[in-house]
Formats: sequence, C-alpha cells, structure tokens
Amino acid sequence: MIELNLTESFFEKHIPLSRPSYLPYIDEVSQEVDKVLRSGMIAMGQKVKEFEQMIADYCGTRYAIAVSSGTAGLYVCLKALDVGTGDEVITSPYTFIATVFAIEAAGAKPLLCDVDRDTYNIDLNKLKFDSLKFIKAYMPVDILGLPKQTNNVNLCFDTIIDSCESLGNKLDRPFAAQVFGLYANKILTTGEGGLICTNDKKINDYCRAYRNQGRTPGDTWLDSSQEGFNYRMTDLQAVIGIVQMKHIDEIIHKRKQVIERYYENGIRLSQRIDYEKFNPFIFVIEVENRIKVMEYLKNKGIDTRAYFPSVHLMGCMKKYGYKKGDFPVSEEISSRTLAIPYYAGMSFADVDYVSECLKEVIKHEL
Repeated sequence: MIELNLTESFFEKHIPLSRPSYLPYIDEVSQEVDKVLRSGMIAMGQKVKEFEQMIADYCGTRYAIAVSSGTAGLYVCLKALDVGTGDEVITSPYTFIATVFAIEAAGAKPLLCDVDRDTYNIDLNKLKFDSLKFIKAYMPVDILGLPKQTNNVNLCFDTIIDSCESLGNKLDRPFAAQVFGLYANKILTTGEGGLICTNDKKINDYCRAYRNQGRTPGDTWLDSSQEGFNYRMTDLQAVIGIVQMKHIDEIIHKRKQVIERYYENGIRLSQRIDYEKFNPFIFVIEVENRIKVMEYLKNKGIDTRAYFPSVHLMGCMKKYGYKKGDFPVSEEISSRTLAIPYYAGMSFADVDYVSECLKEVIKHEL
C-alpha cells in the first residue's frame, strides 16, 4: 500500500474553493465602477433601479428589491408578513445559520424539520408540531442551489423561500417572496448584498420602504412614515451585479462545464440534483474520515470546506432544547459533506488535479 503524506506539501499549487464570478469580466466591471465613482452618485440611485429591473425580468417577478444582504432580505420579508413575537416559522436544520437568525430577529421561533436524504431539502413529511396556531410562515431553503418545490405544499401560511444559494435556477412555484444572496462566493456577487423578488405589491412597498429607513413615497429625506432600517444597496455594488447579469448565461454555462468535467473524472455530486437543469451553488461530495481527507487535500494545495453543520446543534440554539438525534438525516449529512473547488472558469487541468487527488485519498481510505 502507498503511504500518503499528510504533513508535507510537495506542491506550490493552490486551487481556491471558489472565485467571484465577475473576475472574467474585470475590465468591464472596472469601467462601470469608475463611471459611478466619477458621477459622484455612489449611494442608492439609478444603477440600483437598473439592477433591480434586470433581476425582476430574469426571475419573472413583478418586483425586485435590492438590499444589503440575503439575511436582511429574509428578515424584511418576515416583517412584511407581520411575523413577530409568539410566532413560529418552519425551516430546515441543514442550512446556513443566517436563515435561523433572520427568523429570530423578527421575534419568532424557528420550527425545524428534518431533510430528505437525497436532495438535502426540507421534508415536511417529517415535521413534528403540537399545534398549527403558532405557525405563521414557511421558509424552505434551496439548499446548495437545488430549488425546493413548493407547488405540492398546501399550507395555511405564507412561504418565503430562502434562495440565497440558487440565483439562476428557475422553477415555477408559488411563494409570497423569494430572497437571493449576493455574497462573494455566490453565483452572482456584489461583494455583500441581497435581492427580494415578489409579485405582491404590499410586500414590495413594505420592503422597499423598510430598507430605506422606513421612507415611503412622498416622505422627505428626514421623514419616515413606516418603521425601517438601513438595508440599502449602493450603486457601486449594483454595477458589479449589472455586468454579471449581462453575462449570466455564460457564467452558468461555464459552471456546468466544470461539473461535467468532474463527472467525466468519476467525481459526482452527493446531492441528487439534475445539473443540466439546475445550477448547483457549490460542488459537495460525501466522504468518510472528512478531517483527514481535508488535511490531505490541503497539503496538495486544494481548498475544501465542511458543509453545513446542523444548526440545531450550535451553541446559539441551546435555548430551544434541541439535542443530538432530533434531526438524524441532517446530522448524518452534516458529518459527511465536503465542498470541493468549483467556480465559473475553473480550468479543466485544475478539475483533473482535484479529481486525481480525491480518488487517491479515497482509495486509501484514510
């Protein structure tokens, strides 16, 4: 048996986990940012409006509202639906903690429901609850970019979809609002930022005012008719998004080429997803002995990351009384998932190298 060295690196090679999608268009981005800087209008202005319209058109919704983050978007949507103290919101334990924090910020309690083993998406057949009377909203997560179908969900409360990882994936499904994230590792990024999409005028009007210190149409700069906060996006951020939206089909195509190369090399997504139809946010596999696999790949110059921990086992969730074993599917997935390098424009040579190293370490069952 070949001995694998876990401590000494023989390679200066470095392959990052992800790279921002604007980098192939950096000259175009720089020109547009320069125009905004020279205009002197760098806060929320016409470029934000232009970006919002592009997103609404692309997603097929009446409205799109740009905000400072996906977390802020989720929170504002909950506020728009009058979710507050004493209410419960159904969501997944296998998600980024921001999903839960948005619910808590609104004053509500997250009501967790275990996930499907194949898709990693929430499975409402596993929902445990004493009464419906406290449930005010449903917040499914398009986990790792795979859209959660909501058409077959007959609920008596509103649906806010946490789509922070799934911009570019279109699915005909009902929702009150849908929220996208624009962090640096997302399919489309503005550094920080988020987008709320909705067909509901009341939600649009509320969210648009809330993100701007509660100013409604007709208010002066120093007057607010509604409660609110500063969750605005700047024109500087918006133009970075606008450039990427002009190339969004190309960005998604390049990402799918990377997936196809991994598959040709025998490395497959562990999450059951039709990558020809949907665009994964991140390439996740499941492995045994994850820590040792990560250490081996690190010494080969390959960035990886464990993805995601189950939120109910985090210290911040102790107050709800959740414990190990409450959501066994989520816990099993959390113990095994590993994100490997994947981004638009990743070279086939790098994909081949990652694949080779992965197969080597798995073969020796570290």
